[in-house]
Amino acid sequence: MNAARIGVLVLALVAAGLAAFLARGLVSSDNEPVETKVVEAPTTEVLVAVSNLQVGQRVASGDLRWQKWPDESMNAAYITRTQRPAAVEEYSGSVARSAVLSGEPVTAEKLVSLSGAGFMSALIEPGMRATAITISAKTSAGGFILPNDRVDVIDIGKGRTILRNIRVLAIDQRFNEKAGEQVAIGNTATLELTPAQAELVAVAEGDGNRLALALRSMREQELAGNEDLSTAGSPVVRIVRYGTAQTVRVR
Repeated sequence: MNAARIGVLVLALVAAGLAAFLARGLVSSDNEPVETKVVEAPTTEVLVAVSNLQVGQRVASGDLRWQKWPDESMNAAYITRTQRPAAVEEYSGSVARSAVLSGEPVTAEKLVSLSGAGFMSALIEPGMRATAITISAKTSAGGFILPNDRVDVIDIGKGRTILRNIRVLAIDQRFNEKAGEQVAIGNTATLELTPAQAELVAVAEGDGNRLALALRSMREQELAGNEDLSTAGSPVVRIVRYGTAQTVRVR
């Protein structure tokens, strides 16, 4: 064998060895695990609702919790643990001024303390009035009417409905009954009325008539505050006869 053939054979063997070495390196690199670094976005703990809170609902400490919230989605109105670490205890016993969904951040505007002088006014929709009427178990669906229910107001003396689909703000001091205490028998019911409706109720009770509340179904979708057309909008006058004052509605 001449030198040329020996040189070609040596080069072929060297090339084959290099190819095998490179192939082995590629296979081993494919089998090695690739380390992935996860970078967490900065977060801040904010106060959120554990479950849905309804308007007028009494808030317990178990209804609120702290939850991490992305800093890029933060709002200045959110209550943070850094600024108010005792917020869960502070808002225990407050009342929901507006509805809060489960997991939704809570703001100071959505909760109002019962110790404040204006807690009831915070629950009333703009343009509406809170008016209390005298009730009993017989005139309030056996005591099964609770805050945020919708009712019809009936003039017992005249035997007709004078107001329809009215929101109940409170039964005495009750805003939200605890589990197992779903019956609230009180002496007064506070209703959310328009100024005209409040005037109508005052006239009806002022004439000595008894009013009854008829509980409506939650599935009814009528607009709130529909009045009886036979009395709505009629002017009210005060008549003094033989020293006795009487308020009447002019038809």
